[in-house]
Amino acid sequence: MSTRADGLRRVPAAVVMLAAVALLAGCGGGDEGSRDGGSGAAAEDSGKGTAAGKAGGGPLDAAGLESAAVAEADLPDYTFTVFKQGTVLGSKGKPADPAACQPIEDIRLRSPEPAPAAAAARSVHPKTDIQATEITLYAYDKAADAEELLTRVREAAKNCPAGYEDDTGLNPTVTALADPDPGPGDEALAYKRELSGTAHWYRVVRSGPHVAVFGWKSLVAHKNAGEAPDEVITAQLKKLTETAGTD
Repeated sequence: MSTRADGLRRVPAAVVMLAAVALLAGCGGGDEGSRDGGSGAAAEDSGKGTAAGKAGGGPLDAAGLESAAVAEADLPDYTFTVFKQGTVLGSKGKPADPAACQPIEDIRLRSPEPAPAAAAARSVHPKTDIQATEITLYAYDKAADAEELLTRVREAAKNCPAGYEDDTGLNPTVTALADPDPGPGDEALAYKRELSGTAHWYRVVRSGPHVAVFGWKSLVAHKNAGEAPDEVITAQLKKLTETAGTD
């Protein structure tokens, strides 16, 4: 009497070969490219030469922006705390008073206006020091929105010398600083937010439709107060512009 196994063994070899070819063709499809944000075979097959993680050759998408953020391989002497996708952007609380200072508060809360299409963030500090640098990257659908963000923050820094009441009810003062060299970026601004003898320093750099925000703090009385973490800033801007293809 024939068994089910006997029946399977009688399937013509040609049918088995055709099934195997179909299976291999399916494995080479677009699923892998969709999982890694457009990198790998899907990006290579496009023939457009765009950077991996770009949305149709435009701004970096969420996966591409994450790949553009500095990692341990870029700064091996640093310790990293990486924000997971979906937890980078914050939420607005009590409005700043006066309202002209709201963009400063938005940067602090990672809730910028205009709202970005994608974001990535991490905190890094030297393995020999606890002084951390906060890095937040934003990607916009168009460069005009990124430009608007810098315009809003620059105007707020100039219009808030007397300080403001923040989301927590505290009253930091704000000082606009001279625009720093944007390096491989297009434009940059800097300011400090000071409260109870501690200064929080910020540098905001735009490169096309992408914005990098760097934040660090120090005691106002410290001899190196305000000294920028140049190694971190340089590494991040270089990687961002190279990944986005804007260097």
